[in-house]
Amino acid sequence: MDQNKYLAERLDNIRKLIKEENIDALVISSTINRRYLSGFRGTAGVLLISAEKALLVTDFRYVSQAEAQASHFEVIRWQDDLYKSIAPLVEENGWDKLGFEAGQVVYSTLEEMKEKLPAEMVPVKETAEKLRIIKDVDEISIMRIGAGVLDRAFTMISNTARSGITERELALELEMFLLKEGAEEKSFRFIVASGQRGALPHGMATEKELKEGEMVTIDFGGIFDGYATDMTRTISLGKINEQQKEIYDIVYKAQQDAAAAVKPGLPVNEVDAVARNIIKDAGYGEYFGHGLGHGVGLEVHEQPTLNHLKTTELEPGMVVTIEPGIYLPGQGGVRIEDMVVVTESGAESLTKSQRELIKI
Repeated sequence: MDQNKYLAERLDNIRKLIKEENIDALVISSTINRRYLSGFRGTAGVLLISAEKALLVTDFRYVSQAEAQASHFEVIRWQDDLYKSIAPLVEENGWDKLGFEAGQVVYSTLEEMKEKLPAEMVPVKETAEKLRIIKDVDEISIMRIGAGVLDRAFTMISNTARSGITERELALELEMFLLKEGAEEKSFRFIVASGQRGALPHGMATEKELKEGEMVTIDFGGIFDGYATDMTRTISLGKINEQQKEIYDIVYKAQQDAAAAVKPGLPVNEVDAVARNIIKDAGYGEYFGHGLGHGVGLEVHEQPTLNHLKTTELEPGMVVTIEPGIYLPGQGGVRIEDMVVVTESGAESLTKSQRELIKI
């Protein structure tokens, strides 16, 4: 792995964006984009990037860390007030038009920038977000390792789930396993939804006990070396009824066919349509109310979004989820989700756990 090589490429690419936006320099203040562009993992700091300069301004706590992690940036320590410390740098370099992350900067911060920085503040709709859509070899390698941990966690939880255990206890077992296996933290608050609660697409774990004859949807993920992972499986406790089995089989086919359809050049709404039409033709279209999936990377939900409205074409290096579902109010639901990476010829599933129904 050559992280310095990829960081240099990212810096070159963001400079192309600066030129396209006709600005003198770009201010990067979001934690995720700052890390992506510089390699710096501290919690405080701002990047100032121009055609010639790459500056990382941070406080005394992180100067040594920044110098070690952000080798392509000149590290500058701020004194007392961040934007007052940045102002002389803007003036010295003659930057009259500064771009800022329009989707990341809150109103109060923008007002502070306008007040303290001697330049016109220009909103840039997407900065590093555009670059982050395509993962490099290092990023995919990290996510593949994390996905392997999810697979082992699912094996563990399949052996742990039983009648009488609570949803919250299952979620805790999952979290402890991921942390022991190297996760930095959870990607999100885990979903463990059993019985009728399976009809809630985001049914967070509660004190409800699992019961025989129920299906249980388990949606979980961890952060590994900064990168998120995400997987969902639905299992059953004992014998389930015919309708439960029917909707499971429909979702299984929808998920498998949609994953098989993934390939470079295919618009994401067409991938969504593969799964959506299977569910619709089976008579359950109104019970699949969310998009087919989303990008995964430094954030668990990032571009591209896979739904019937988006026309983004898939490209090699994108990592996306394929997660159709059916949710029947008052009865329960099913969702199956994998992370897949788009390859030159199709796609590779990073999560590989059994997708056929597992009966506990």
